[in-house]
Amino acid sequence: MVFAYSSKYVFNRDRGCFVYYEVFIDVLFVMNFVMDYFLLRLTCRLLGHSATWRRSLAGAAIGAAGICLPAIVPAGRLLNTILIHVVVNTIMVRFGCNLKKWREIAQGVLVLYGAGFLLGGMLLMLQRATGSRGVRAFFLLGTVSYMLLAAGIRVCSRAKRKRARIYRVWLYANGKCYEGFGLYDTGNQLWDPVCQKPVSIGDAVILNELFPSGVCQELRKFGEGEKPDNDALLCSLRPHFLPFRSVGCSRGTALAVTLDYLCVEGHKVHKVITRPVIAFSRESSSISGDYQVILHPNLIDS
Repeated sequence: MVFAYSSKYVFNRDRGCFVYYEVFIDVLFVMNFVMDYFLLRLTCRLLGHSATWRRSLAGAAIGAAGICLPAIVPAGRLLNTILIHVVVNTIMVRFGCNLKKWREIAQGVLVLYGAGFLLGGMLLMLQRATGSRGVRAFFLLGTVSYMLLAAGIRVCSRAKRKRARIYRVWLYANGKCYEGFGLYDTGNQLWDPVCQKPVSIGDAVILNELFPSGVCQELRKFGEGEKPDNDALLCSLRPHFLPFRSVGCSRGTALAVTLDYLCVEGHKVHKVITRPVIAFSRESSSISGDYQVILHPNLIDS
């Protein structure tokens, strides 16, 4: 990716004339080497490839050498354009991102140009904001630009992975339906040894939506260890306690009940679970409120 050109005369708009510039090959190589390395690392992040930093260094060296070659051996503008923007960038992406298929390489070149557009725009914005010029400022602001973009990509990737684990859920009981969202969580290994079923974890608000206040009050008494006034109301729910362990809590018990149906839909998954066991926590399962049920992974994978 070209970030510096070797040129003798450049038109200066402020002065209204051509100005002579002398570009050193070693400086040109180092500047493009550093920026190409940043671009390859950003491209790997955007493509989701896990190429090593050594490969990225090798690819950046190829790209920087390709930029310096026209400065050493002058050729026509068309030939230089083909050499730099097609041949050099393709080889750089091939080795720097460890891409093997031609389709992946073509996609990688496009992503490389997109990353170059973002990195160059961020660098230009920081240069204008700080008023810094020179080689040192170029390396410093280039590093800051790369770190900001890498952090942004990391945040977006985490949000995307989290959305990929969110499913639509419908809980049926007492002739009513509660519609919400469930989180596919591999860390939920809660299992009911009596019913021999995987257990999902739900918010207490679900009970308030599915059952009248009398049933919720009886469940609350049962959860606090008191004897319910009317056991017949809780007969179909089969309430019982399940021991569990979680982060921040070495041991504890959760009130589990059996509902009529649990429907899960999303990401090419559509399942109906009969008589699911749901353990209800006193606190909300999601701090941000994105989901109301923590699904057991066996419900999705099996």
